[in-house]
Amino acid sequence: CEYRCHGRCVDGIQRRCASVKVNEDATYILRICPEVGLSAQNYKCAECKRLITNKYNIITKSGRKLKSKAHPRGVSCFGDPFKKENAWCEPRRCDYTGLYYCPACHWNSRMVLPARVIHNWDYDECVVSRQAKQFLLLMKNKSVLHLEKLNPHLFKFVEELISVKKLREDLLIMKQYLGTCRTAQESRMLRQLEARQHFVENAHMYSLQDLIDINSGALVEYLKKVHSSFSSHIKKECLVCQGKGYICEICDNNEIIFPFDNGVIVCNGCSATLHHLCYTRNTKCPKCARQEARRKQESDDK
Repeated sequence: CEYRCHGRCVDGIQRRCASVKVNEDATYILRICPEVGLSAQNYKCAECKRLITNKYNIITKSGRKLKSKAHPRGVSCFGDPFKKENAWCEPRRCDYTGLYYCPACHWNSRMVLPARVIHNWDYDECVVSRQAKQFLLLMKNKSVLHLEKLNPHLFKFVEELISVKKLREDLLIMKQYLGTCRTAQESRMLRQLEARQHFVENAHMYSLQDLIDINSGALVEYLKKVHSSFSSHIKKECLVCQGKGYICEICDNNEIIFPFDNGVIVCNGCSATLHHLCYTRNTKCPKCARQEARRKQESDDK
């Protein structure tokens, strides 16, 4: 997690290592600012337990004042010694966890929050604690967000998401061609997606960095470039891959078509690839019709 401190200060660290947290439970808080209030924290920093409040003195239920001498011992998470004069400090809210922290544990760092992106498509950076920032940085490239389950409406309103979804689905189809092509394997074409390995595994999981790049337009351009490279190999450069294409069985056009082409449809029954326009006019797949007739003939013969 790249946390740094003096060796002599290690024993006084209160913070749980962000790397351990990511390895044990790589999930985000997906509620927008889940604030609980200072009273739920007993007016203490959520991390180092230093006394925090909006006033210098706190009146307890018994009427007793908690003065500045009531402070924790040891060092704070960043090696800042607790002293009587700094026992009280202002509370700072973390927009990610909704908890309050002291200034030693909350430096007003700003990060894009996954909850705001998923629910509001909001990429404004919000203030977070040091602990939350470390966690978010370590999680940034992990593909743990199933967008279509978390907020399916995004795909109706965000054009870039629609484009990325189609490109990713096409790349998965192309992977089937490239995975069995010796030339593609020798040239390691699939390594063009090495930085985003999940793109060759599925079409529905996203990382926070993916969403940030979608919003900036960088991911669409990147995927278009890879898509063009793969498509050129399959349709133009490699005779083996070309031989795995299809010819529409409905029209008289001898053009070789592929499942990832625009304007085509893949039959759910037999996986034949046809022109979308031809299929809608014919309303039935010729291959499925032949298979159905064959099954009927075999049944009659029995």
